[in-house]
Amino acid sequence: MVAVTCLSCKFYKVKDTTSGFCLVTVKKTGNREAERPAVEAQTSCDQWEDAGQQYYIRLGWIKSQTNQE
Repeated sequence: MVAVTCLSCKFYKVKDTTSGFCLVTVKKTGNREAERPAVEAQTSCDQWEDAGQQYYIRLGWIKSQTNQE
């Protein structure tokens, strides 16, 4: 079972290994200029939706970035 965090949410856009942006307003309204608040990867909210395979892709990217440092 995947943890209900921003990292596993379909509205999360990765910025770096620990944070990103929430695109829930952009996706639900269709307004590309809508607010994109910064969020931590381990937080969550009531609008969470499962990202499916994208979660594992994000984990792989974060792992590769951590190994490069």
